[in-house]
Amino acid sequence: MRRTQPLERLFRPSSVAIIGASNDDLRGGGHLLKGLIRNDFKGSLYPVNPGESEIMGLKGYPTVLDIPGEVDLAIIAVPARIVPQVMAQCGEKGVKFAVIHSVGFSELGTQGTVLENEVLQIAQRSGTRVVGPNCMGLYCPEVGLNTIAAAARLSHEDGTVAFLSQSGWVSGNFIEMGYRRGLRFSQAVSIGNQSDLTVEDFLEYFGTDDQTRVIGCYIEGVKQGRKFRQLVQQISRRKPIIVWKGGRTEAGARAAASHTGALAGNSAIFDAVLKQSGAAIAHNLEELIDLAIGFSCPVLPGGNRLGVVTEAGGTAVATADSHQALGLEMPILSEEAQKALASALRDSVVALPNLQNPVDIVWPLNWTTGRAVLQCARIVLEEVDAALVIVHAFLNKRLAAQFAALRDETGKPIILIPGSSSGQTRGRSLLVRRGIPTFTIPERALMVLAAMVRYANYRRQRG
Repeated sequence: MRRTQPLERLFRPSSVAIIGASNDDLRGGGHLLKGLIRNDFKGSLYPVNPGESEIMGLKGYPTVLDIPGEVDLAIIAVPARIVPQVMAQCGEKGVKFAVIHSVGFSELGTQGTVLENEVLQIAQRSGTRVVGPNCMGLYCPEVGLNTIAAAARLSHEDGTVAFLSQSGWVSGNFIEMGYRRGLRFSQAVSIGNQSDLTVEDFLEYFGTDDQTRVIGCYIEGVKQGRKFRQLVQQISRRKPIIVWKGGRTEAGARAAASHTGALAGNSAIFDAVLKQSGAAIAHNLEELIDLAIGFSCPVLPGGNRLGVVTEAGGTAVATADSHQALGLEMPILSEEAQKALASALRDSVVALPNLQNPVDIVWPLNWTTGRAVLQCARIVLEEVDAALVIVHAFLNKRLAAQFAALRDETGKPIILIPGSSSGQTRGRSLLVRRGIPTFTIPERALMVLAAMVRYANYRRQRG
């Protein structure tokens, strides 16, 4: 049913050749090979180095041509001057895809551009598709393929977030930091100079992949502006796209040109295109991860009405101060809802608190179970479109399941902030994996909720 697209074999290859592999894991090829071994890559690994007969316990091959059988993917980690020769051998071998990890191409100027074009022409003659050069490559946890965060020990647990990036640094940190916070990925790609396969190619692929429900991007420049806009418009009607645009200032544009050879373009125009096309805009790595966490929630808000249930008065004040500027409303709850809250809290609090919204229940007697906030959230959600819950209870599997069940029952997002975030790192990750966006402070939670509201409005307007 899924995974019939041409790029399928790139992310889920049956065989990988690491050209430039080494027994020294401090060198590029050795580092990448060790990462594939560490991550238990499910296919066949073929180290290629003419000077090594055995590499990290695997048989070494002088060239890719000496490998028996087909090669789906070649990872090239050799000096730039050798890449044309290696690419010609990959073409002769019938290699389907090549990731060029090597640097020294268009990011360095005219001479590098000439070399990059030479490599591309060789690849095009044989039909080998190229990722890069000057990139970190691929991540697909389902098959243990990880050249982006090769040193990280990540599980094979996959998920619904796809990511494409022109920066290896952004790619690696988005995956590692996002993973620790509870995100799980369908696939990711670091595209570098995008000499062949471009932002648009991967956006189109992620847009049609059934497993992918959220698409994150770090982009310095696009090569097919009209197609990019059309793709964002089409895909945003089905799944959210989050974009962090690099190279916004004059200095940033110069850095982008020397980083990936990208022409950064006018950031104001780029932002306008994104907003008109339904994409969410991030301004830094933390916002990119926050938004991916928010959009991983399986439901969207039906409007902008926010209900707040808290066991900490300060968060109620912070939320009340921040929500209006983001386009959110905090309506006063009806008398019926306030009576229901009073009844639910009668045996849980010493004295009834303010129940209008925010609902500040001030250290309920059963705070360790989270029962009071769950009861209140259920009542509040009858009159709002989303709930922000601040809870001091220990975030465990039981509580995660209860909040997830309430979200599914009401069809409304529940966003959570632990009363003590620093001691709840594992718990926050657990809730995110259950589709309960979890943050450390109200301001970050509200920024994400406002983006979810805007996207939900876009979807409704586009039918």
